[in-house]
Amino acid sequence: MRVGARLGVAAVLGLTALLPLGARGQQVAAPVIITVDVQQILRDSLVAKDVQSQMDQRTDRYTKEVSDQETQLQKTQEELEKERTTLAPDAFNAKMRDFQRRYDTLDNRVQATRQALQQSYNDAMTKVENTALQIIADIAAERKANLVVAKAAVLFEAPELDITQEVIKRLDVKLPQVQLAVPPIAPRTAAPGQGNAAASGNAPITPPNASGVGGSTLPLPPR
Repeated sequence: MRVGARLGVAAVLGLTALLPLGARGQQVAAPVIITVDVQQILRDSLVAKDVQSQMDQRTDRYTKEVSDQETQLQKTQEELEKERTTLAPDAFNAKMRDFQRRYDTLDNRVQATRQALQQSYNDAMTKVENTALQIIADIAAERKANLVVAKAAVLFEAPELDITQEVIKRLDVKLPQVQLAVPPIAPRTAAPGQGNAAASGNAPITPPNASGVGGSTLPLPPR
């Protein structure tokens, strides 16, 4: 017997000895235990895979759109650099303000898109998780279980105690799909010459570097 196990037994025996006589005579229900891997459910169920697929498609679409706009801005920046010595200072500054406005609009749009997509994903997965938890509660009631343990906390178990696959099976039937909400996305950057080009006044100009708009490429959601 390991030291930890011996200490555990000793602790239980010690507590038993300290219990009042009346408490010792009370019957404690025998534990009926089931285990479940919620993370596996949120990864392997049909609905979870569908949510991830929808998220990937939307992210890829927005990433491509942002990449195209970044390319346009880089070309505009290169053209402005060539015109620096040929344009009058006022004309050049006006073009730079318009360029800065387009860059800021894209950067803000990327941040808003990233947050909206993540919120849409989180909302969908919360619905999946809540449905899975209800199914777990149903199975626990059916098996008259009085203890549900996360599989990650278990060192050893009999296979019949694990209800993960049964939960996945029922979830696939009960909730085969959750449609991602369409996130509110900020408008596209305006083409050169559109909008109020002088809105930024004499604000300092900080053009993006050659690698793109402030690392704006949208990241994929956690799997």
